[in-house]
Amino acid sequence: MLRGAAVVLLLCLSAIASPVNDRIQEAAYALSVDADTAKAERLFSQALELSEALVREKLKAHLYLAKIAEAKNDTLKALEHYAFLKNNSQSVSFAYMAADREKSLGASNEKIKMANEVRNWDAPLSQVKKDERFLECDMEGELYLAQHIVYKCPDNSLHLVSKKDGTRTWNIPFVDKPAKVFLTLDGLFLYCENALYFYSLGSGLDFPVRISTFDVLDVKDIGDKIYVLDISGNISLLNKNSGKIVATAKSDGEKFFKPGIGLIGTYQKSGGISVFDTLLNNLWDYQIDGEIDTAIASADSVIFYLQNGTAEILYTRHYQKLTARDNSPVDSLLAFESGNALAWYNIATQKDSDAAWKRAVIYGARKHEFSSIIFTDYASRIGAKWVKYLPVSSTISYPRMFGEGNWLFVYDDGSQSLLKFSLETGAAGSEIFLPKEKKYTLANDYPPWLILSSSYWLSLFSLKEQSSSSIEMPGVPFSYLRNRDSIYVGLLNGFVLKCIAPKMRLDWSRKVSSAQVFLSRGEMGVYSLSQGKATLLSSENAGNTFDLSLSGAVSDFKFKNGLFAVVSDGGKVQFFSEAELFKPLGAFSVSSQVISIELLEMDEKNYALVGETNQNLSLYEVPSGDRIWTFKSKGSAAMQPVLHGSRVWLDQDGSVVALDMKTGKIIKKHSIFGSGASISIQGNTLYCATPEKLLYAFPL
Repeated sequence: MLRGAAVVLLLCLSAIASPVNDRIQEAAYALSVDADTAKAERLFSQALELSEALVREKLKAHLYLAKIAEAKNDTLKALEHYAFLKNNSQSVSFAYMAADREKSLGASNEKIKMANEVRNWDAPLSQVKKDERFLECDMEGELYLAQHIVYKCPDNSLHLVSKKDGTRTWNIPFVDKPAKVFLTLDGLFLYCENALYFYSLGSGLDFPVRISTFDVLDVKDIGDKIYVLDISGNISLLNKNSGKIVATAKSDGEKFFKPGIGLIGTYQKSGGISVFDTLLNNLWDYQIDGEIDTAIASADSVIFYLQNGTAEILYTRHYQKLTARDNSPVDSLLAFESGNALAWYNIATQKDSDAAWKRAVIYGARKHEFSSIIFTDYASRIGAKWVKYLPVSSTISYPRMFGEGNWLFVYDDGSQSLLKFSLETGAAGSEIFLPKEKKYTLANDYPPWLILSSSYWLSLFSLKEQSSSSIEMPGVPFSYLRNRDSIYVGLLNGFVLKCIAPKMRLDWSRKVSSAQVFLSRGEMGVYSLSQGKATLLSSENAGNTFDLSLSGAVSDFKFKNGLFAVVSDGGKVQFFSEAELFKPLGAFSVSSQVISIELLEMDEKNYALVGETNQNLSLYEVPSGDRIWTFKSKGSAAMQPVLHGSRVWLDQDGSVVALDMKTGKIIKKHSIFGSGASISIQGNTLYCATPEKLLYAFPL
């Protein structure tokens, strides 16, 4: 163990004739030639005791002693020597090596007795006493080379404090948003408001390098490289000293792991693993049959602990050389790769097992060479027009969908993009990227326009031209309404604005209250509702206000056939007549909070379809409030029913179902994998997207 790279490295270091260096050289010779560990350890210790020992000589001795301690399985001694190397080396790579060994040894011995107390070496700063000036701050970590502690404080600043004398050396402000900090040996990465900034401390606090990115899932620093994995699956390789992007790659991973020397890997919760070389060239992929909880790596293998309590070991260095042939027996394929899609596809077709089909489809999405066969056969089995893989970001569980022209659009909030699929064939079109100068979210869709919101800013995005126009609001937007070529916006502070599309030119701004504003369109024009008062905003009678005498806060405001429905937080729904100057016509109450309400007409009567937090979906006649039926739903993610003709569609546990509008009985059911599917109906096809990243198209 001691005759390897570390010994060669030290023998290559400059040798200066001195009593200290003589003992170090004699000790190194004893190790490399005589393998006399005891003699070498004695000589190294004598060298350290000499008063004239230089720092570089001490570093040599401590590294040898650390290696000897490791060989003797004396973890405590090894950690002491690596700590000296980490804190005193002037070489970035040397200090990083020492810090990495300290972390690795600490991980294998999580709790070590030291001075009658237990120290957790996964959190080495637990032994650093917190500065009283920063009791309200979070201690982010230690900059080993710069010898500074980094605090993140409520004043929206990072404070860098010297470990030697307690001086606050540097202060790094950031915007009033949650910030994430990733430390390197001589610098740090600060992630805030959709941007990653790199600060180098090599020669003082340099001006930061701004790195455009999405939400950061994980950061890994290896040698002189930094790897950043964002929510869209993009991996960026950065130079640790400059922060500049060296290379990029696409992955479906959610977290990094270290497969071995010269490798970097990603894994996802659903068991998908990818391994790259250090320049991000994809080497191979692997699929585990199960959901990964954590991963612990050693020199050339990784133990993946699964959520079902089992574990799987992957010998990462030689995996690609041992790739099994596709014509191998099922047992051989599964023995080699527990999540082999082809093997599970063969089991699924032979046994027609739902569990096997689910594995084949989800695992097959990562295998482009035969995924189309698996998806085609699966779609035929469940009566779907087609089923496609949905490559949205890892945190998207209920994606929004809408149609325009011949395309179905799926909004990916993590990547700030729109995925396109042919309504007829499911063929993927080119991805549309939304503006990224701010952290925009899709506030509302009025194809071919989309309303994007970012704090006080609104942007109107054109799907056809793929361009946008932005405007700053005098408050935070809350509600939106399109009216011909204009957009009405209700703000949280009681203002209403009218903007002319598509340039988002402000037409007028009006304060109607001091609270959040709801918007709805009646037969007379556009109305606002706030603090119990409805105000007409358009037509020649604009400005007319009606007091509705409401009790409690409002959660929704809808219009249909001359009737306005106002939903209160307590579950009360009231109806008012527009023609009779908002005269109360009736009301009803439900047993829990109202999540959704749709007004509809059936057999020349008006009805309200109400979804509640208790998973009840009920139909009421309005304005009388008589309840017609109640369907006790199970597993609906958002209780957002979709109306189509005489049916209402709703997601359930592992299915989407159609209820008869008159009776509330299930009359159609489509099985899907997963619960919590979002639904969209375009023409005569129902589309649903699941958290398992599958997109289904069922004929109606």
